[in-house]
Amino acid sequence: MHVAHVLSLPSAEDRRSLYLEGRGGKDDRAVVRTDGTLLVPADSSQGFATYFAAFPASYWVRWAGASVVRLELELSGAGTVRVLHSDAAGTAREVGRADVAARAAVDVPVDGAADGGWLWFEIDAQDDVVLHGARWLVDVAPRREGRVCLAITTVNKPDYCVATLRAIAAAPALREVVETVLVVDQGTRKVADEEGFAEVARELGAQLTVIDQGNLGGSGGFSRGMLETLDRPGCDAVMLMDDDVAVDPEALLRAVRFHRSVVDPVVVGGHMLDYNEPTVLHAFSEVVDQRHFMWGSPDREHERHDLATGPLRDTPWMHERADGQFNGWWMCLIPVTALRAVGLSMPFFLKWDDAEFCLRSGEAGFPTVSLPGAALWHVAWVDKDDTVEWQALLHTRNRVVTALLHAERPRGGALLRDLLATDLKMLLGMRYYPVELHVQALREVLSGPEKLHAELESTVTDARAVGARHPETVRHAAGEDVFDAAVAGPRAGGGRPKPATRGAQAAFAARSVLGTLRPVPAAARRRPAVALERTQATWWEVPHHDSVLVLAADERSGTWLRRDPATFWRLAAATLGAHLRVAVRWRSLARTWRNAAPGLTSTDAWRRTFGA
Repeated sequence: MHVAHVLSLPSAEDRRSLYLEGRGGKDDRAVVRTDGTLLVPADSSQGFATYFAAFPASYWVRWAGASVVRLELELSGAGTVRVLHSDAAGTAREVGRADVAARAAVDVPVDGAADGGWLWFEIDAQDDVVLHGARWLVDVAPRREGRVCLAITTVNKPDYCVATLRAIAAAPALREVVETVLVVDQGTRKVADEEGFAEVARELGAQLTVIDQGNLGGSGGFSRGMLETLDRPGCDAVMLMDDDVAVDPEALLRAVRFHRSVVDPVVVGGHMLDYNEPTVLHAFSEVVDQRHFMWGSPDREHERHDLATGPLRDTPWMHERADGQFNGWWMCLIPVTALRAVGLSMPFFLKWDDAEFCLRSGEAGFPTVSLPGAALWHVAWVDKDDTVEWQALLHTRNRVVTALLHAERPRGGALLRDLLATDLKMLLGMRYYPVELHVQALREVLSGPEKLHAELESTVTDARAVGARHPETVRHAAGEDVFDAAVAGPRAGGGRPKPATRGAQAAFAARSVLGTLRPVPAAARRRPAVALERTQATWWEVPHHDSVLVLAADERSGTWLRRDPATFWRLAAATLGAHLRVAVRWRSLARTWRNAAPGLTSTDAWRRTFGA
C-alpha cells in the first residue's frame, strides 16, 4: 500500500471547517493541540467528512486504478473509529470500524467506485481520544519517481511570495519530492529585497532558484518555469503556482502523489480557495462551453461554494466525480511528457493561457484532472472587474484565438454574437475604453500571430496608452469636487430591474441607442448627475443618465462615465466592422493560427523571447 493523502489539521480557526466537522453540541469539542495532535474529549464524536480530511476515492479509482483504500490511524484512548463511504449521489454507508488502539487500520474495497464517492472516518470517544496521525493509502504503486519543479511566477507581491517560500522550507516531506523551487520574478519590487527572504533562502539553499526577467505576463513567467523544468533531467513535472497565495504543503504533495500514481500522465489541477474567505471554493471543475466558447463551471450554481455552510456531507453534487477540461494556473502540475508533446504556453501575456494549454494537452491525450483535496488559497478577483480595464484586450483577443484553435462549432458557436452584444452593452453603459480595446483585439487577431512574442513586454503599456484617450480611466477620489458633488447628490437606490425578456431587452437597447443622439446637457459635462455602486452600473441603468460616478468597492474613489455620442457611434461602427471581418474570414484565420501555434509554443520561440 502506498500513501495518497496524509491528514493535516487547521492552522487557523477560519479554516477549521475545511479539516474538521463541527455539528454543534458535544460533536464540536475537539481541540487541535500545539504538538500537532487532535484531542477528542470523552463522550463526544468527531467527524472528518471535510474537504481536506476526506479521501476522494473515485478519482484514484478512475485515473490510478486503485481497488483498495486503507485508512491507517495512530491513536490513544478508548473509543471506536467508523469508516464511511459515499456514492456518487452523496449517500453514505458504514464500510468498516475498529477499536481505538495505538495503531488501527481499515481496508475498504473501492472496485466500481469510479463514478463518484468519498471516504471519511468518525471517532466516537468513550474516554479522551488523541489522534496522533492519519493517512489514506491505495493499492497502487507509484508509476513515476521523478522530482517536481515548483515554479512560482510573481509580479510585485514579494510578501506573499516569501510567505509561500517559508511554508515550503518548513515542509520536509514536500522538499523530498521537489528538485527546485523556482521563483520567476517579473516585478519591480524584488522578492530578494523583501524582509525575511535572506533567511528563507538560507533554509532552502540550493533548492531555491530566483530568475529576474521583464514582465512577460503569466504566460511568460509560467513558460519560463516550464522551460527550466525541461532543462533539469531530474524533473518529470512542473507545478505552476501564482504568487498571491497561501499553501498547505500537504495539499501540494497530494497532487504530486497523484501524478506519480496515475496510469497515464495527466495534468493535475489544484482547486482554488478564497484567500480572504478561506472556506469558499472557486470551482470544483471547469470546462470551456463550446456553445459560447467561454470558460466556467459545468454548473454555474456550484461556483463560489462555501464549504462552511455547505459541507461535504450535505452537498450531494460534490460526491460525483467531476471531469473538467482545464485548471487555472494558480496551482497546476504538468508532466514533462506533456510539455514535450505539446509545447509551452501560448504567448498570451494573461488570460486564456491556462485554458488553451489544457485544451491542447487534452487533444494530445493528456486530460486535466482537478483533484479534490489538492488546493491552495488565492486572492480572489470578486471585488474588481478587469473586463473594463486594460485586460479587456486580452480577454477578447485570447478568447477568440483559443476558439480559432480549438472550437468545435463553426465560428466558435455564439462567440462573436456574444462579444458584439457585450460591446453594445458596454457602449450603452458609457464604457468606451474596453470597447476600443476589443476592437484592437480583433484587429490583432486579423493581423495574424507574428507579433505575439515580440510584443509581450509592451502589452500593458500599449493597452494603457489607449486608455489615455478615454476620460473614464481617470480615478476620482474623495476630496475632489467631482467625487464629493456626486456622492452628496442623488443616489440610485437599488437600481432598476433588468428587462425581463429578450424582447424587452432589445426594445430598451433600441431606445437607448436612439437616446445617444440627444445632446449632452452642459451640467452633465461638468459633474456626474448621480453616484452608482459598481453592481448598480449595469447596461440597463446607466443609459437613464447622462453622466454617472461609479464607486469603487470601498466607496472612497470612483470612475466618472460620461455619454459621448461621437465616441459611441465611432466605436459602434468599428466593433461591428471588426466582428464582421472575423466572421467572414474565420476559416482562413483558423488555418493561419493553427499552422502557427506549434511555433509560437515551441521551446525555441520561448528561448528567443527570454534571450531578448
